[in-house]
Amino acid sequence: MIEGHVSEARRFRTRAKLLLLGLAALTFVLPTALLSSPVYAQQTERGRELGKRVKCMCGGCNDSATGCNHTGGAFSGPCDTAKGMQSEINERVTRNESDDLTLQAFVQEYGPTVLIVPPAKGFNLAAWVTPVVMPLLAFVLVWVVVRRWRHKATLATASGPAIPAEFLARAQRETGKDYDE
Repeated sequence: MIEGHVSEARRFRTRAKLLLLGLAALTFVLPTALLSSPVYAQQTERGRELGKRVKCMCGGCNDSATGCNHTGGAFSGPCDTAKGMQSEINERVTRNESDDLTLQAFVQEYGPTVLIVPPAKGFNLAAWVTPVVMPLLAFVLVWVVVRRWRHKATLATASGPAIPAEFLARAQRETGKDYDE
């Protein structure tokens, strides 16, 4: 009678272990399956390239919509904002909209800060021109200053009014020395 209870207790422990193993496997496998949503996983190459040109607007990162990857904590991977933006890009690519039209739709929704690379027009032109023009201006400024310094550094011959002979004779008498003229 005791032997029956022991074998039943072993079966119960084995079933409990299997159940816990199954729950642990679901705990780790289910979130991974949910994070890789079908829309996000089925990106086209054009959709990925467009996603790289648009900034994730979640406010927690400065990555592109394609490159958004929040790390740490209980969540790791693209945020919901990036997933939504990427799915919208994929929908527009599927409808065969042009890249400019797709990007313009994001600019209308989020403003010009959504673009990773600002367009080279208007005030944004300064962002493109300044890195080239400023070093050139600095070089010209240094060149002009150095030329002026060098020009001022040349020695000028001593000039002034001629010293009368009587002052020279008086100086020689007072010092008691003869100087060659």
